[in-house]
Amino acid sequence: MTPASTPSPGAAASAHPAASAHSAAADRGASTGGSTRSTSVTATTARPPVRVAVLLGLLAAAISAAGSWIPSFWGDEAASVMSAQRPLPSLFHMVGHIDAVHGLYYLGLHFWIDLFGASPFSTRLPSALAVGAMVAGVVLLVDRLGTRRLAVIAGIVAAVLPRVTSMGTESRSYAIGAALAVWSTWALVRIVTARHRASRADWVVYGVLAGAGVGVFVYFGLIVGVHALLLLALARDARPAAAAGGAARHPEGGTARLREVGDVVRAWVATVVVALLAVSPIVVFSVAQRGQVSFLARRDTTSPRALLVELWFGDTRFAVVAWALVAVAVVALAAGLLHRARDGWSAALSVTPRGVLTVTALLLAFVPAVALLALNLAVPAFSGRYLSFSAPAVAILVAIGIDVLASRRAAVAALGVAVVVGLAAPVWLDQRGPYAKNATGWQDLSALVGEHAVAGDALVFDESPKPSIEPRLALHTYPDGFEGLRDVTLKTPFVDADGWRDDVLTVPEAAAAGRFDDAPRVWFVEYVAADGSTSPKSGLRELLGDGYAEVGSWSTHRARLVELER
Repeated sequence: MTPASTPSPGAAASAHPAASAHSAAADRGASTGGSTRSTSVTATTARPPVRVAVLLGLLAAAISAAGSWIPSFWGDEAASVMSAQRPLPSLFHMVGHIDAVHGLYYLGLHFWIDLFGASPFSTRLPSALAVGAMVAGVVLLVDRLGTRRLAVIAGIVAAVLPRVTSMGTESRSYAIGAALAVWSTWALVRIVTARHRASRADWVVYGVLAGAGVGVFVYFGLIVGVHALLLLALARDARPAAAAGGAARHPEGGTARLREVGDVVRAWVATVVVALLAVSPIVVFSVAQRGQVSFLARRDTTSPRALLVELWFGDTRFAVVAWALVAVAVVALAAGLLHRARDGWSAALSVTPRGVLTVTALLLAFVPAVALLALNLAVPAFSGRYLSFSAPAVAILVAIGIDVLASRRAAVAALGVAVVVGLAAPVWLDQRGPYAKNATGWQDLSALVGEHAVAGDALVFDESPKPSIEPRLALHTYPDGFEGLRDVTLKTPFVDADGWRDDVLTVPEAAAAGRFDDAPRVWFVEYVAADGSTSPKSGLRELLGDGYAEVGSWSTHRARLVELER
């Protein structure tokens, strides 16, 4: 990769976009009918608010981590924890067959668990820390393209956005992907808006962040695609310079500016190519394993509620307010563009207060969503969790809406932030209920089994539910209550299987293999649906028909523990 020059500041005064002088200059240009070519993408001379970013990042991490140990694990988290606990050869073998898309995350979690254990708090803590890093990045990114006050508002909104506080309690890679989305965008913006020539190190930082994002979750490639659009939007000030006659007045000026922009684009392309080549094995295996998300074809993942409420906001009241604030941000952008359209759309965008930041957030928030929805028309590919990396951009749009309504009134801005935080609080509490994640309740099940069963007893699980809720996963996520029991239907332990779960025998198969010959007492764990129903395929009927009789039963949130003897 060859270092490239970044576009230099425009001919007009190049203040930090946060500065009131910048807005005033833009307004003067509009009111006098002059052609104002001040750019909003020049470097800031103000020191970035590192301390503020760190403080808000720590606050965000604490908000996500608080109570994160309370909800029971669910199927996706079980896949993470069980995969990460496999020996490395077993892990590499597994991702060759399934879940290569999460392989890099599983590898990192493997070493984390070696150090800190596999408790719910421990395995969810990396996500909470990633949320903190994400919020710190939001503050620095918004400060660079917006104002200091807006950066603080955006940091607070990002810290409490329900999608963020949800992925901050999840043993999955989504929060890490969101952090990488913010920091890779910041790295690119820093390259384009800096006054100095971008160094090789600048591009290496961007390439590592972008490549790591794709490696952690392949759909992150959508963010890299957005960066191509963002790069052109941020570098657009070279075109009005030439179009407005700059090249005629300064014969070499416009050409040189275009050449500088071309250098940046070429350097970006080279960086992205190298980054994608580095993670290409993960991409290739993930594409080959795309059939593992075929279950999405049987889910209604694109209903109006799924898209408008559950995607980022989790609650109808929060969603109504959030979408209203996003609309305010968009209307403010459109009004600014219309007001200054006589200077040309590109020049108008340059001098619109918050213009570049709004466009940046809109691109990051909605281009991946539209692309994934379009892909979903051909193959099942859409889930709201897959767009978690766009959540920081949505938080920025909500913050811009608050900032627009507040104008220069700090009290109104504080009130807007308080309303958002107040609406987010009930959602945060719901996310930390013991049955918040698919209502599994596996921690209760483990405790119940441990209370009644004794070492040497046989254990049989209902294998009929879908993988995300099957009670067998309690055995591996909350193992204490099952210690000493004999898993008589186990065929191949997950550490030796091609997939991430155990391979098991049916009850008749286990009986034919003599697994129940020395099992006078069996504990059967049956899944119970929300309406109280159980599956006729659970295996209980077969056990009762093989000479066992039910002598007792106990219920938990979504399971029934049945004691059988013969």
